[in-house]
Amino acid sequence: MTRPAQKEAERRTLDGLIAGLGLRLEQEPQDGEAPDFTLKVGRQVIGIEITLYQSGATVDDGTQRRPVESEWERLKAAADVFRGQHPDLRDVNIGLMFKNVVPPRSRHPAFLAEIAAFVRGHAAELSSQNREYRLPSFQSPLMQTYLCILYLRIDRHAEWYTNLSAGFVSRPGPAIAAIAAQKSDTQYRPADELWLAIQCGTRISEMMLDIMGVEDFDAVPSLEPYVFERVFVLAYTGAYEWRRGAGWRRLIGKNIVGQGSSLNELRTVLSDPEWLTDPDGKAIQVAMECLRDMNKDGDKP
Repeated sequence: MTRPAQKEAERRTLDGLIAGLGLRLEQEPQDGEAPDFTLKVGRQVIGIEITLYQSGATVDDGTQRRPVESEWERLKAAADVFRGQHPDLRDVNIGLMFKNVVPPRSRHPAFLAEIAAFVRGHAAELSSQNREYRLPSFQSPLMQTYLCILYLRIDRHAEWYTNLSAGFVSRPGPAIAAIAAQKSDTQYRPADELWLAIQCGTRISEMMLDIMGVEDFDAVPSLEPYVFERVFVLAYTGAYEWRRGAGWRRLIGKNIVGQGSSLNELRTVLSDPEWLTDPDGKAIQVAMECLRDMNKDGDKP
């Protein structure tokens, strides 16, 4: 994410938080660094640091999931451009089941060329039903190195997808305290209070599943040792606040979930027909939407 895009996402989170808390501000929030924003609330200056949730999850070989997801997004962007340049590939749905990691950017052109050659070599076999190809059928070096399975089918809504976008969605727990601890080491500008807003995102490594609502946050280690008077966790299924000396509660004001990443991203994911087989974890996200509806009358402050 570029710096301007990051600041826009942080501002969406801040605006949602202000609305959800019902804060009445006499002047615009001031952006900056450490903390990301300051607010004048009454006679107090509140510093608000905003960060993206990171579960710390790994893929099968122990590699951190987040950089793997980032590498896939770069490859997916390159594949979209490549597909636009090759009309014979536009209606071929391609599922790339990687062993654990994605080819580095320097190898993207060669990898995409190998996939294209493989698709063309098997075009006569393809239909509207998924056809599975496994490692013994891969003859080119990068496909042999990185792929374990390739799924192909003809589809007028064709897309390229991967197994690396799916995985376990974490529950509230030590990762929240780890983020608060890391952010507490920062030297912040003077403020009467410091708040931390942790925004969940659309990647699996940035998601949180709060099935029981505020009860799930009992698994979060104490945040009392850290510098923040309040910590907010903004997930797609609910928004939660920890306050020093009071513990956790669920926010039930104006809906503030999903503000950090555009909700259009989530709508795009859910409209993709590939969610039925869940290679990208789309079914998980649909379930999370259902859970949000089930929890809407949940914990009171």
